[in-house]
Amino acid sequence: MPTEVELRPYAAEDLWLTEALETDPEAMSELGGPRTREKVAEVHRKRIDERLYFTITVTGEPRGVGEIGIWTSEVKGSPVHETGWMVLPAYQGRSIATAALREVISCAQSDHEIERIHAFPGVTNEPSNALCRRAGFELLDELELPRDDDVLRCNHWALDVS
Repeated sequence: MPTEVELRPYAAEDLWLTEALETDPEAMSELGGPRTREKVAEVHRKRIDERLYFTITVTGEPRGVGEIGIWTSEVKGSPVHETGWMVLPAYQGRSIATAALREVISCAQSDHEIERIHAFPGVTNEPSNALCRRAGFELLDELELPRDDDVLRCNHWALDVS
């Protein structure tokens, strides 16, 4: 039976989840490695302020198992609506990110400010690249994106949601 996934707005009490994800070497292996607690606190504050950032919950679990959202970022000097997701390693491989991405795409389709959403998984992150492909994103190119004090080589995917 498929896992029931729900999204709820990311909130202050989700700091533990961001810490669990962002400081975990396995969860962060495709994202430049674990972050410091100071950086996690900064990321947490930004996520609270995002209009379309969510905690992923599943039936039978009292707390969140991942995060997903849409936020504005800049690529090649232009603003874009970026999406990204993370699921705790213990919950990966259960189609949780797939179901959550479907929900986020639906949110984007209902939002008249968003015409396209973009995703930037690492070029070696096969699960996230496969998810983009299955969700109907178009692979545009490869690019290098700054992350903290590093640069990540990413695939640039886009999906028209207008």
